[in-house]
Amino acid sequence: MQVIRIGNKELIKEINRSKVINLVRDRTMSRVEISKLSNLGMSTVTYIVDEFLKDGLVKEVGESKSTGGRRAKLLEFNNDIGTIISVKIEEERLLVALTNLSGGILQQRKVNFEKNSKPQYVVNLIENVSKELIVSHPTGEKGLMGIGISSSGLINRKEGEIIRSSLLGWEQVPITKMLKEKFKKDIPIFVDKNINALTLAELRLGEGKSTNNFICVSVGAGLGLSTVINNRVYHGGFGGAGEFGHTTIEVEGYQCHCGQKGCLEMYASEFYFKHRGMEIMDEYPNTSLKTFYFEEVCKAAKGGDQLAKRLLDEMSKYLGSGIRNLINTLNPEKVIVVGEGMEYKDLFMEEVINICNRNFFSKSALNTPIVISELKNNAWLVGTALMAIDHLFKEPIYED
Repeated sequence: MQVIRIGNKELIKEINRSKVINLVRDRTMSRVEISKLSNLGMSTVTYIVDEFLKDGLVKEVGESKSTGGRRAKLLEFNNDIGTIISVKIEEERLLVALTNLSGGILQQRKVNFEKNSKPQYVVNLIENVSKELIVSHPTGEKGLMGIGISSSGLINRKEGEIIRSSLLGWEQVPITKMLKEKFKKDIPIFVDKNINALTLAELRLGEGKSTNNFICVSVGAGLGLSTVINNRVYHGGFGGAGEFGHTTIEVEGYQCHCGQKGCLEMYASEFYFKHRGMEIMDEYPNTSLKTFYFEEVCKAAKGGDQLAKRLLDEMSKYLGSGIRNLINTLNPEKVIVVGEGMEYKDLFMEEVINICNRNFFSKSALNTPIVISELKNNAWLVGTALMAIDHLFKEPIYED
């Protein structure tokens, strides 16, 4: 349980600083606007802003439009004062980026590794690639302000531990502690589920900007879910919220890598193509499919391959039913669908949306929009960076 700090002048000062910097992070504004939005007096705002200007955290970028009096100086967050290392750990590769303090990607790398590689080997890769990116930037190691890590599996965010990732074959991996040994001890390192990181990008930059409560579903090699309630990602009791892919869709169905049978992920993602494809392949002697990766199946379907078309059609029904269950359970304002599978959305999403639209609430003419993310593929890394950045500037009300 997090322990709330004892109230004193220092805590109040830190909270006020946090309020001001997060307002300026959000958009360019004047001291007067900051005072109104933060409910802080002008003298307090001026004092804090002067400190930030001296430290280089904010900068003056012109003046507001005149309303008859003296034009106010506009303030902008200095995104370039420091850098963040952002890492997404996938099943067989790393995505690593160096970003500024708005999550904007400055440089990016992709590094492959063998499936089921040991955690220490992957951590060494993260170290090597990250340090290459850091030294190539003008601010170097001095400019590094934090590291964000996103991964599949069950994550203990407080301890920085990957409790279990069946896709990676890892258990009880203290990844934050392992990385602390590779970097300066005072560099903060934050870990979360990859879909939560992507959802943060949607919340800040994408379809979630205008929505207080929504769900984000990722479709592709696997199936993921993140839920936003009152503009915050919901993590659950111990960080495990969102294991949508491991809800049961077929009793005693396909064996899942998580240990259960009949999980939705086995029917509404790439896994379904592999299992079902092998079962019915003999019915399609002229198929062009050799393997059943999401991209290959979609490309074959585009080319008219009948086996590929059947697999996509069946998968879309399971996916639509799964998302409809979410709508009926959570009643979100919006469903955002993301992931590598959306590159081929024209092949299956129409059927998915049709099924979703036949939900409990539709009987009362209450619509739940299903939208496709418009963010680029690097949104995973942007969101992972934002996760670290948000932690750096959050209100410091807890002991840790």
